[in-house]
Amino acid sequence: MHKAAQANWDDLRLLLAVSRRGSFLRAGELLGIAPSTVSRRLSQLEAALGEPLVERGVAGCWLTARGQALVEVALAAEAGMRRQTRAGASEPAPALSGSVLVSAGEGFANAVLDAASQFTELHPGCSVELSVTGEFHSIARGGADIAIRTAHLGEPSLIYRPIGRLGYGVFAAAGYLQRFPQLTPATAVNITLLPPLDALAQQRAAKAAGLGRAPIRVNSFSAQLEAVRRGLGVAVLPRVLAQDLIELFTDLPLPDLEVYLVTRPQALKQPHIRGFFSSLEAMLQHALGTDHGQHPPGQPGG
Repeated sequence: MHKAAQANWDDLRLLLAVSRRGSFLRAGELLGIAPSTVSRRLSQLEAALGEPLVERGVAGCWLTARGQALVEVALAAEAGMRRQTRAGASEPAPALSGSVLVSAGEGFANAVLDAASQFTELHPGCSVELSVTGEFHSIARGGADIAIRTAHLGEPSLIYRPIGRLGYGVFAAAGYLQRFPQLTPATAVNITLLPPLDALAQQRAAKAAGLGRAPIRVNSFSAQLEAVRRGLGVAVLPRVLAQDLIELFTDLPLPDLEVYLVTRPQALKQPHIRGFFSSLEAMLQHALGTDHGQHPPGQPGG
């Protein structure tokens, strides 16, 4: 038997993730498994095939010629499965019914509502309830079926699905910049957040970089965004929410956030929850720009 036949789809999927992300850590995040598991399984595959597939280095990893050949096989298999999925989508969708409770921060509300509109139109027997909150423990206590988070708390009883990364910048409205054309971090009116939100990594980094003049402070991301749009000052905002604004001080190093879709295994046993989980995942990937192999931005208030 040809050695390539020993690589099943799970093996190919693993190698494809490494190829796309360039490291075991990022591949593990994409697949929802530990980087040590990625390394171990690849080593097992290399032993089974009798030749190396990945060259490992301090800056990441890259494929050997044999590994790249297997990636081409993986891409063909993935394309075939997508064609089958599209063909199946033309068949009548199964009738679903039931309510789905979603917990999310303010910044994700639009994505949840867009997904809910599409899902309930397709499945009239279903309803979606959105609870806008920063409460991290609602899923573990059964207070929600699905949550969007920007922190991995490591609960072994929950499923964490990595969606993409949320990038931040400092933004202002055009009218504000017209009034203050020589703006610097030290002179800008920074519309910042009240405790505990002011402790977010992006807020701390901006303050350390000199964006410290904050005569306006709010306890709501939506109020912060509205204040910037009205020309009251500048603010540290996720890029996905600030597309109608102008980014300033682009050399300021503001950290990204990883976005996760979180649920309980038993919740996914219910067809209507499983269906909305998939719909919301696709909507979030589109919003974050990760539905075509890109890997940017995320969101506050997870």
